[in-house]
Amino acid sequence: MPPIPWQRNLYIIVAVEFVVLLAYGFTSPFMPFFIQDLGSYTDSQAAFWSGLTTTAFGLAMFISGPIWGIIADRWGRKPMVLRAILGVAILSVATGLSPNVYWVIVLRATQGLFSGTMAAASAMISANTPRDKIPYAMGLLAMAMYAGNTLGPFLGGLIANAVGYRNCFFVIGAVYFLGGLAVLFYTRENFVPVIKGWGSTLVSLGRLAISRQILPLLVVLFMLSVGPSVMTPVIPLIIKTMRSGSESVIASGLAFSLMGVVSTISALVASRMAGGNISLKKMMVYSCLGTGLLYLPPMFAQALVPFIALMALRGTFTGGITMSSSSLIALTVTESEQGMAYGLQQSANFLGNGLGPVLGGGLASLISLRVVFPVAAALYILAGLLVLKLLPELKR
Repeated sequence: MPPIPWQRNLYIIVAVEFVVLLAYGFTSPFMPFFIQDLGSYTDSQAAFWSGLTTTAFGLAMFISGPIWGIIADRWGRKPMVLRAILGVAILSVATGLSPNVYWVIVLRATQGLFSGTMAAASAMISANTPRDKIPYAMGLLAMAMYAGNTLGPFLGGLIANAVGYRNCFFVIGAVYFLGGLAVLFYTRENFVPVIKGWGSTLVSLGRLAISRQILPLLVVLFMLSVGPSVMTPVIPLIIKTMRSGSESVIASGLAFSLMGVVSTISALVASRMAGGNISLKKMMVYSCLGTGLLYLPPMFAQALVPFIALMALRGTFTGGITMSSSSLIALTVTESEQGMAYGLQQSANFLGNGLGPVLGGGLASLISLRVVFPVAAALYILAGLLVLKLLPELKR
């Protein structure tokens, strides 16, 4: 078969990931309000149900990641990208048709089972990209993720205001559907399956998860997911002590958006540095330590503008973390195991994302709001030290 045009695959997947993750963020500003439209719910009740939909989605992602990874290694990575994108397209439209909040929860959980575009895209890109170009490719993919996550909530608020909450879900479905068509018709994959029985495949998954190469990386990824997510329930409350009413909501959104902008730039810089002399391991160590240190200054900020600026600076090294960790996974395992490896990465990330807000909220209620900053800093610094101690240097 002719060689795969890896650059075309890369740029199409990066563009599609940016667009679909942009659309995925559309619901962030209005999900509680959409739930209130489904019934007579107070603000606190709407917040509870909205949080439950997020938990259901994350738990489903945690469970399904390794399973889809196994299927990707048996039947190909491109079908898994299409599964994730088109699955979300269908389920987004169904969510827009929900008659009550219970259907929203069920559909969000189902969406979590079928979603996972980043894991699927990472596996497809790593399998079809030359080894020495993988860090560059993962840097571009990280940039698309941060850019989409940054702009999505802002555009979602505008679209929902223009067409209504329900119709916004239909817009999301249309965007995902078009993204799926782009992947279907404009990307290629020469996949040669390694035929194994399901029993041996499950054994291989377990062996990979506890291997000396992958287990330390999964632990680190879990810690790095807990770090930023402990801030999620606390940042709006800290800002509320500086500004009241609607100003606090706008300021909270600005803080997270600016961090996303800085993270996008960080990912772009990391992708450019990937071909240089610094190793992936060193880049991950420096990025973890740098991010950990940058979590400390916001703890002391008492005014809104310095607080938002310091919060934004937290993203300075996050692009390096995402690029180096995704590249290390691709370069650590064989091509026949990359689907499983990225599925395990997805599970580690979503486990951390699910537990982080609970930990942050608990610490804030027991000690103080600002205690989450040194906790997050310690997690990042410890993760960097674990990478330094446990992960081997890899040749690209």
